[in-house]
Amino acid sequence: MESYFEFIITCNEDVREQLIAELAEEAYEGFIETDHGFSAYAPVSAFKREVFEQLLQKYELNPETVPQRMIEQQNWNAQWEAGYEPIIINSEVIIRAPFHQSDKNYLYELIIQPKNTFGTGHHETTQLMIRLMFQQQFENKRVFDYGCGTGVLAIMAAKLKAKEIYAIDIDEWCADNVPENMRLNDIENIVFEKGDLSVVKPQHFDVVLANINKNILLNSFETLSRLLANGGILLISGFYESDLNDLKEAGAPYGLFLQQHITLNNWCSAEFRLQQA
Repeated sequence: MESYFEFIITCNEDVREQLIAELAEEAYEGFIETDHGFSAYAPVSAFKREVFEQLLQKYELNPETVPQRMIEQQNWNAQWEAGYEPIIINSEVIIRAPFHQSDKNYLYELIIQPKNTFGTGHHETTQLMIRLMFQQQFENKRVFDYGCGTGVLAIMAAKLKAKEIYAIDIDEWCADNVPENMRLNDIENIVFEKGDLSVVKPQHFDVVLANINKNILLNSFETLSRLLANGGILLISGFYESDLNDLKEAGAPYGLFLQQHITLNNWCSAEFRLQQA
């Protein structure tokens, strides 16, 4: 059974969001935000102290002052349950864990087993993506969820009556977590495949969802444009509002044109449409 390191990091909100994003790329499997910063959880087998200390120093934090402890998997799960609360989006969607009571006061109820902070609905980018999804037509559409994590966006698309949903992610835990969350939500029309864009066969989707990060998005626009049907919609997030212009300029050469964007706590989500000559 895997053990985890827990780090209790004190920092301001801006540093918290940036540091969480960078630690998530270093195999950290969970974060719990607090009023004074956040707690980060890294598998002992994947933890690299030198990288951890360099990241803290990058944000002018002293690694020697960060409290840490080792916890077992059983306690790690309990830690999640203690810090994980249902999320309400647009007064219509509730995202909850299996250990929360069902609430039928909302039009859509998504049940997500919390295995990773990105995809539980707590992060601003997930909430922004769902808000943009509610402005689109999903009924009978083919949807591609690129970097699906827990599958929360793919499941939302299914509940919005998408016809077919294809989802990929490079993380091993998704191979278990996505089917688990499909079962919890009685969803059968999502096909998950582990891998990056190279595993996607040539085909066309009506809607592409990509909640990843700026650099991956910049490097993916060309391929995503080939996967979209003409007039198709690309919804993206995982970046700050200050990055939007770079993404707008990068998408245009591939026929991807910005339609709108929304923000929450400096995070941004945007709608692009493929308009080919």
